[in-house]
Amino acid sequence: MSLKEKKTYISKLKIRYSEVDRQNIVYNSHYLTYYDISLSEMLDSLFDQEEYIKETNNEFHTVAAQLNFKNPARLNDEISIYTAIKKIGNSSITFTQEIYRDGSDELINEAEIIWVNTNQDEMKPASIPDDLKNKFGKYILN
Repeated sequence: MSLKEKKTYISKLKIRYSEVDRQNIVYNSHYLTYYDISLSEMLDSLFDQEEYIKETNNEFHTVAAQLNFKNPARLNDEISIYTAIKKIGNSSITFTQEIYRDGSDELINEAEIIWVNTNQDEMKPASIPDDLKNKFGKYILN
């Protein structure tokens, strides 16, 4: 089932010249950037990330990323990145994301990305605070 039918955070971008190859198709690595932009914007809409880092000395780190390429995005395409939370564990968050060409139901790419909340002194997983988990609830899939 499409994330377009779920409660998701939506980011919009336009594909720029520097992101495409000679055939005007987006380089594979840029999809991770698009997903990261959407994740960061979603988190910014929920809490102050910089303040969280200062108060807890914890930061989120990517530990896994699975991308599935369905259709190419091309130069000047306007795209929408749909982002939701699939699962919240003790110290990890699993995100699910999809990219669509604006005005279309054509799926361009889909991803599952896992972050771990990490204490920066010890470089070990740290529990995600309950108040943060509650804020994440806005975008968790049921």
